[in-house]
Amino acid sequence: MSIEITSMTPQIAVALKKEKVAMQDLMTATGCEYEKILGYLAENGANMVGAPYLYYTNPNEDYTVFDVEFGIPVDKDLPTKDEFFMSKSYGGECLVGAHKGSYATIDETYEKMFVYAEKNAVNVTGNTCYDYYLNDPSETPEEELLTQVVFPIK
Repeated sequence: MSIEITSMTPQIAVALKKEKVAMQDLMTATGCEYEKILGYLAENGANMVGAPYLYYTNPNEDYTVFDVEFGIPVDKDLPTKDEFFMSKSYGGECLVGAHKGSYATIDETYEKMFVYAEKNAVNVTGNTCYDYYLNDPSETPEEELLTQVVFPIK
């Protein structure tokens, strides 16, 4: 697993937000929310131009419940409608880690990134992070899934 400090350029994205999502419910919610967004893109003639992401905010004390933004970068602005809104993927300096394998083991990557940040005096926000899904779980074997984990730097 590689961990590095880099800078990311934000992309416009269509997003939905859900509050108080428990980690054990996240995968089911993610599939449903991305399906809705993809339908909205198709209705409006927009194309996906980057990796779908989850933006985690407002965690509870033990990091088992979050507010989550489900986003997909797109090639054009779309009108706000019902639960859909325009957002941006992360932009700025960040600590990035690559996770390969099951989403169920991604906490190992998070832990390694927190250790790296502490050892290298990298001041990450701690209460917000992003997961970018680099391949499609419906077409990729679980052991080959690739997720980019992003911790914004203060």
